[in-house]
Amino acid sequence: MARNDSLDAAEKVRLIRALAFQIRRKRPAAEAFTEVLEQEFRGGRHRMFRPTSDALGESGFLAALKVLGLIGDEAAVILDIVIDANDHRLLAGALEKLADHTEQSA
Repeated sequence: MARNDSLDAAEKVRLIRALAFQIRRKRPAAEAFTEVLEQEFRGGRHRMFRPTSDALGESGFLAALKVLGLIGDEAAVILDIVIDANDHRLLAGALEKLADHTEQSA
């Protein structure tokens, strides 16, 4: 991990791929993100992921991704359209491509 309050590129890629995996298994995005966050909490990373968990509960999936720094405003607009399509394979594929891009940009 980079510092206590931020994720490095490898951690971002790992989290995005974990989300994509859960969503590919036909789990709703918010439920999949909750599962990923619970795994991080079990790893003792409460402080870093608590704001993300709060954003997920209050504002939804995209807001939580933004709070964690996994996506920016532009990606949120595009992912909103993908989510509205209600196709778990499309969303999982988009997240995989995002992970690939993040990995290559590092």
